[in-house]
Amino acid sequence: MERLSDYIQGERVVRELRRHDPEALEALAHDLEQPLNPPLERALARTLDDRRVADFRPSEVLMPAMMTTFAVSPAAIAEEGLAELEASCNRCEAVGRCWRAMRDHADAEVCRDFCPNAEAFMGHGAGGE
Repeated sequence: MERLSDYIQGERVVRELRRHDPEALEALAHDLEQPLNPPLERALARTLDDRRVADFRPSEVLMPAMMTTFAVSPAAIAEEGLAELEASCNRCEAVGRCWRAMRDHADAEVCRDFCPNAEAFMGHGAGGE
């Protein structure tokens, strides 16, 4: 019964939003502070991993939060370097995991395990230069 409840509160909601109100789904994905029930949060993370949220660019939503996590100022990175980091972020295969980590305010140590830009952020973060 729990699986059915999780489906109704998560996957089904995401599917219905994707079909009938994609703007609302996109707004949920962009809001890292919006409280969500756990099944919906898990379903949305999977949807982000599958790239099924139109116009969601990880570099616009997740990278600024990740840079805050690593105490990195965008001004500390050359424009070309920032463009490379954005491209890497947008190709990342752990978007859903990152999204959940940023929602949970995970620390840099946790994010080092999956962020493709972690090493670069560590090199530009507080005390890293």
